[in-house]
Amino acid sequence: MASWKQFVDDAPDLARRVRARFEATAQHVLATRTLTGSPRVSGTEVGFARDEAWIGSSSRSGKSMDLRLDPRFVLHSNPGDGTMTSGDVKIDGTARGSSADDARRFGPAGTAEPGEPFRLFWIDLSRVVLTTVDGEEVRTETWRPGAGVQVDERAR
Repeated sequence: MASWKQFVDDAPDLARRVRARFEATAQHVLATRTLTGSPRVSGTEVGFARDEAWIGSSSRSGKSMDLRLDPRFVLHSNPGDGTMTSGDVKIDGTARGSSADDARRFGPAGTAEPGEPFRLFWIDLSRVVLTTVDGEEVRTETWRPGAGVQVDERAR
């Protein structure tokens, strides 16, 4: 596992483009594992603070409970307009719970009513994949800690 900062330090250009995809829209898709082992897919916010990336949720939501029981997740960027020119991002990783103070300071401003519990999870990365389409070319860039970036280009 690696922190967002480690990813930025190791692959700054890829990290910049991945972050831009997550900042382009407010909601993304998070897959977690429920107590019974079934998959759960939920919308989530993604943010960046203190050289780290986070995902957010109501503290009473299923995804928050899932991540507390099993921190593994897959995060998929919002597909946007569907052209894939800006890319499609998938991140595999684990979530670390944050303090209530972190949730207040770094969570989405103005999205939670006063008193509504918000849970913020810092994320650690095991794999980051950015796939883009340019005309008839599909380009997949995959980063793993300690392995750097591998690039695969192929025709559609």
